[in-house]
Amino acid sequence: MYQLDKQFQVNRFSRFQLLCGEEVYLINYYAQALKKQLTNDGDDMNCLVLTGEEADIESIAEFGMLAPFMAERRVVIIHDSGWFKYTSGKDDSTRFKAEGDRLIELLGNLPNTTNVIFAERDTNPKNNRYMFFAGKMEVKFHKPSKSELLTTVFKKKQGNELIEWIAGYCALYGKRISKKAAHMLPERVGNDLYMVSSELDKLIGYIGDRDGVTENDIDAVCGGIVTTQVYEMVDAASHGNTERTMSLYRDLLYNKESIDKIMSNLGLQFNTIFKLKPYEGSGIPIDTLAANVGMHPKLRWKAGDFMRIARRFEYGRLQDLVEYWTDLSEQTMTIGLDKQVATELFLIQALTKR
Repeated sequence: MYQLDKQFQVNRFSRFQLLCGEEVYLINYYAQALKKQLTNDGDDMNCLVLTGEEADIESIAEFGMLAPFMAERRVVIIHDSGWFKYTSGKDDSTRFKAEGDRLIELLGNLPNTTNVIFAERDTNPKNNRYMFFAGKMEVKFHKPSKSELLTTVFKKKQGNELIEWIAGYCALYGKRISKKAAHMLPERVGNDLYMVSSELDKLIGYIGDRDGVTENDIDAVCGGIVTTQVYEMVDAASHGNTERTMSLYRDLLYNKESIDKIMSNLGLQFNTIFKLKPYEGSGIPIDTLAANVGMHPKLRWKAGDFMRIARRFEYGRLQDLVEYWTDLSEQTMTIGLDKQVATELFLIQALTKR
């Protein structure tokens, strides 16, 4: 991340960027920051965004080969193409051939006025394209050159690095956060930056004109009745009890509980269950497991109940649900998906039998 931050400082960027890693929030944040830096606001003429199956080499070539229109450059941003995932291709579109990879050849032939940014959640360090971008694989042709390529891996923030990020986020809004409160927040909601930033947004709104977030604010905003009732919802969903799950959800809405808080608690609790699942039958004391997976101290007494819920799900099913929650959270931030709609879509998925 140091190299990419340095490029922002000098306003000079590698033409081909691969943003990847565990922390999806930062992948999307930097993709948007690069777009803002490299294009003019609202300039859809010179910026193309492709996602998933929309991304194909022909679309990149058709757009990227053209000269920019009344601008310095054209920019292509590609989300989750899957091109950096496989170690051996399932078809010609994913197979890397040292001198015949269509993607690498295309990048080498694009004009200097075209930048391409890959924002990839799912990558494999043994994938040959990944190794090429990271400068770990030599090929006989020299285009694009190593100086034009940059791979940035975003890891989950932990410890002091996470605390500093929380303080920096508050500072962006002219707020401070006490050291104890900054430590309390990830203990309560985990270290996923989408979830942490969502809670910080609520805290900043909650404190109003006050300039500092305190431990009391964390207690008031990040827990309480919603946490308990969402647990009951998760438990009911694990039994496939649609009526009970939706009744609890409607009660929360009726009592005017924050949809932000409901959604973030759903994500946190399913993520906790997902983290506990691999330890099923391990014999490790439940208190130790609760601390290891980052359960908030006020919820650790329920760790045994969370493990019982974990036993009702297959590991792959929990993984799918956690990824679906992350996708929906991203959509609330990137395309403005209504958070109540996102929450209800998640509940439907959690109740759907496979």
